[in-house]
Amino acid sequence: MTPSQRNIKRLVIISIYLAILLLVGTGLYFLLRTAPTCSDKIQNQGEEGIDCGGPCAACETLPDARNLETAETAIVPGEGGRYDALAKITNPNSQFGAAKFGYVFSLLDQSGKVLAKSEGESFVLPGQTKYILAFNMDASEKPASVKFEVRSFEWDKLKEYKEPDIPVYSKQFNLSSGGESGFANLKAKIKNQSDYDFRTITADVVIRNGAGTPIAINETNFNDVRANEEREINLTWNSSFPIDPVSARIEIVPEANVFDNDNFMKQHGVSGQYGTYDPDVEPQQ
Repeated sequence: MTPSQRNIKRLVIISIYLAILLLVGTGLYFLLRTAPTCSDKIQNQGEEGIDCGGPCAACETLPDARNLETAETAIVPGEGGRYDALAKITNPNSQFGAAKFGYVFSLLDQSGKVLAKSEGESFVLPGQTKYILAFNMDASEKPASVKFEVRSFEWDKLKEYKEPDIPVYSKQFNLSSGGESGFANLKAKIKNQSDYDFRTITADVVIRNGAGTPIAINETNFNDVRANEEREINLTWNSSFPIDPVSARIEIVPEANVFDNDNFMKQHGVSGQYGTYDPDVEPQQ
C-alpha cells in the first residue's frame, strides 16, 4: 500500500469515528434534554415572552400607572456657602413602585439659567411619600429657584406588599450652648419593627420653621439593623440658620430599600413578602 493510499485509509477511519461520535452525541442530547415548559425561565416553544404567551398563560402587561407627583421643592443653606435642596415626592400607585430611577436637581437664577446641578438615583415604594435630598451644591450666586426632574423611570409591581415598619420617637432638637460644637443638634430614636433585618436604613431629616418653610436638611444611614433593634440618631449642623427650637417642626423619614435583595440580612417573615412581582408565582397565604 502506497503512502497516499494509507493517508486516504486514515482519513476514512477518522471520518467514520467522527460520524459515530456525532450520532451518539445527537442521540444523547435528544434523549436527555428537558422538554420546554412554561416555568423554565427561557423564551422558547413559541412563547411571546419568558414563560408566557403562546402555549403558556397570556403575558401580563402592567396597566397604566400614574406618574410620580412632586409635592414640594426647596433650597436651603448648606455648609460653607453652598446650597442644599429637597424634593418631596409621592407615588400615587398602591401596587407599583420603582426599584431605581434617576433624578436631577438644577439650581436656577432669575432668568432660568442653570447655576449648579446634582444628579442621583433613588427608589420609591408603592404609595410612598418620601424626600429626595441633595447636598453641597456650589453655585456662583444665590439661586432664585430649584428644578427637580425624574429620569430613567420604570414601574415594578410588588406582591403582598407591606411597607417596612420603622417608627421614630424621642425627638430632641436644641441649639448648641457654650462649649458645645456646632450650631444645632438633633437626637432621636428609630426602631426596626419589621420582620426583616436590613443592611441599610436611611433616615432623611427636614427641619421647618414655624411657618412650615424648610430651613435645614440632613441624612444619616444605619448599617446592619436587626429586627426589633433600636438605633439612635445624633446629627449636628455646623452652620447657623434662623430657627426657634420651640416652634421648629422636625420631620424624620426612615426608609429601607426592599427592592434590593442584598439589603435583607435575614428573613423572619413571609417568604417573598417584599419580592418583585412574578406572574407565575402564586402568592403565599
